[in-house]
Amino acid sequence: MKSLLLLSVLLSSAVHALPEQCLQDPARTQPCPHLIYKQVSLSEPQGKAVKQLLCVCLSDFADLQTPATTDAQRIHQKMRLKSLSAQLNMSEQDLLEAIRY
Repeated sequence: MKSLLLLSVLLSSAVHALPEQCLQDPARTQPCPHLIYKQVSLSEPQGKAVKQLLCVCLSDFADLQTPATTDAQRIHQKMRLKSLSAQLNMSEQDLLEAIRY
């Protein structure tokens, strides 16, 4: 009984530590099919890095995870990365770190 109580306390505190919102494409309207939780170091405005637990919808960023093979693909990836980082209010480097699987 004591171990069951301890387990429930641990699980309930772990749930509170999970992020409320997930890093996903702002245009997503359906539930994410490939969701992961990941700890990453994100930079703050003061310039220091802070470790955070992020919920990431990996399927939304698949096009940024595969290497570009043509100039058109490279340009599309750069433009998409710039757009997403602005919409998600994070640096391009932080976004790339977060979606790295």
